Amino acid sequence: MINNNETLPPNNLIKKRWRDMGAAFKVRNYRWYWTTQFLSGIGTWAQAIAQSWLILDLTHSAIALGTITMLQFLPMLLFSLFGGVIADRFERRRLLVFTQIILALQAIILAILVLTHAITIFEVGFLALLLGTINALNGPAQQAFVPELVGKDLVPNAVALNSVQFNTSRMIGGAIGGIAVALWGIPGALFFNAASFIPTIVVLIIIRPAYTAIKTYLEKTSAITELMEGLKYALSNLSIRRIVLLFGIIGLLGFNWQVAVPLIAKFSLHQNVTAFGDLMAALGAGSLIGAIIQARNSNASEKRIILGGIALGISLLLLGLSHSYLLSLILLAIAGFSGIIASVTTNTRLQLITPDKFRGRIMGIYVLLMGGTTPIGAFLFGEIAGNFNTGVALIIFGSITVLGIVTIALTNRHFATPGLFTN
Repeated sequence: MINNNETLPPNNLIKKRWRDMGAAFKVRNYRWYWTTQFLSGIGTWAQAIAQSWLILDLTHSAIALGTITMLQFLPMLLFSLFGGVIADRFERRRLLVFTQIILALQAIILAILVLTHAITIFEVGFLALLLGTINALNGPAQQAFVPELVGKDLVPNAVALNSVQFNTSRMIGGAIGGIAVALWGIPGALFFNAASFIPTIVVLIIIRPAYTAIKTYLEKTSAITELMEGLKYALSNLSIRRIVLLFGIIGLLGFNWQVAVPLIAKFSLHQNVTAFGDLMAALGAGSLIGAIIQARNSNASEKRIILGGIALGISLLLLGLSHSYLLSLILLAIAGFSGIIASVTTNTRLQLITPDKFRGRIMGIYVLLMGGTTPIGAFLFGEIAGNFNTGVALIIFGSITVLGIVTIALTNRHFATPGLFTN
């Protein structure tokens, strides 16, 4: 088959790739939704900075930070699959309105407790658990909502643009969070996050998706039956099963940044909260570059997942050896780049090979792998860092990430369907 792009002059080909990068923005509803999610994301990352620093201020303990992070992500481990069932059963737009309102209220309650000096580590843990529970409902619905806005043809581009949004907001939100805590205190960053949900709620109330799969909302059997149907489909599909193995390793060991970065800043590099925000911004900057590359070239091959995961593991290992602030900034940017290549490719591949009937439940599995494994990883990371040091924890996690991915890639190749190892 002739590739029409090959007949274009180089300059025109470059222009076409840049135009294609924003293809999903031509859909007005998606453009509005993306913009408000970007604003909300800045607030979310500002709260993440504030909450991590609050825990360290209250306890000065790596183990406490790992434990609270475990509590925040534990509901995603327990309930993400049920969140996928709910996303397939109910109208996703209305479900998202509900979750955004509760997330805003959670930020307000935490801010008031800190402002009135009524906060203890127990309230932080309880509210982190509430946050994780709502995110277990919110995550699968958000992922499955994208095809309803843009249609299946634009899904790869929209998924990549979502990642651009997520990582731009992480980069900006990380920096703003550090500055906000330094200038306004922890409550200021939390109130800022609560306000950032307002545009998203308004847009979700206004828009009407053009590609809503109404049929999925009408098939009402028991939640357990629907959950088991989704798991059975995922396990019987060779491509999905293999992705689960690979991304499970990456999610468990490679995405514990809410524990790792504050510990790197405070204990490995002996920096303040502003530097912590800058380290998170570096992570976001690398992720943003990876997301832009993925948006221009929507390659969803398994090979890309494997290479991204290996590069992420090597970055973690080198971070464990680093005691230089500048070098750590660079390594975090590389880690962010590698991780986002792996996660966006995984998301895109799952979206493309999953029928609409199972989309919410398969996205529930993706959310489980992306954040639901964090309770285990965060707890282990905090325990190792607390009993040894942060560098040892990073070296162990990075080494196992590389070895795990290489082992799966080499010993399970016969499970792959044709073409998975091609570009």
